Order: sequence, then structure tokens, then C-alpha cells
Amino acid sequence: MTMKIAQAVFALILMGTGTALADTKVLDRHGVTIKAGDLEGVMADYAPDAVVVTPPGAMSPTGVFAGKDVRKLFAILTNKENNPAVRTMETRYVKVNADTTIMHWVQHKGTPKQVSGHDVFVIRGGKILFQTVSIDPPKK
Repeated sequence: MTMKIAQAVFALILMGTGTALADTKVLDRHGVTIKAGDLEGVMADYAPDAVVVTPPGAMSPTGVFAGKDVRKLFAILTNKENNPAVRTMETRYVKVNADTTIMHWVQHKGTPKQVSGHDVFVIRGGKILFQTVSIDPPKK
């Protein structure tokens, strides 16, 4: 399964590149809606067949959310228990190519609870098609 996901990511990245860089407006809106706990707003930015890959075991046994299951992931992240951490998130973007952007993020910056990582997004036609979530190891 991991190999199929990797192949899908590379296929998306290498396919026709379009004329605009990956749409950071979509990611800005994503940040606003997730911090607000607005599940419908978050889902409006994802394609119906989107795939989101999180570290296995963090949010599900496999870490893979596809299609309608993407909603299940964001229902968890926007709920009252998790949303306070999400609201502390600071982000910066690195554009990779026409439709791919890396979002570096930090939650609880400068506190003992600090956690950071990066997400890779593939965005086409104003919709997120693919997202990976990577969490940095804790600093010692």
C-alpha cells in the first residue's frame, strides 16, 4: 500500500504542471477554517477523491484517509478537544512546483508542548488532491 501511495504522489507531481504555483490561498483558507473548527469549510477545499496520509497510528492504524474518510480525520481535528492545539499553529509555505506546496507548521511554539512538522499538498483547480502530514521528532 505504501508503494502505491508513493507512486500516486509522484504521478500527481509529475503530471501536467499548469500555469500557476500551488494555490496558497487554498492553504490560507484551510488554516482559517480548521482553526475556527469549521468542518464544512475545511472539507470545501478537498477534492471528493482526495487522499490524506498521516503517520500510522497517530490518527488511525494505517494513517491513510481517502475520499469520504478525509472528513473523519478533520472531524477529529476540528473537535473541541483538539481544536485548541490547532488554533496555536503557525505556518510558512515553500512552493515546490506548479501544484505542490510544503507547509511547515509549529503548534504551541516556545512552550514545553511545542510540536512541529510539515505537510505536503498537491492542489489542482482550487482543490486539495493529496496531503501528507509529517511530525518532527521531539527536541531533546
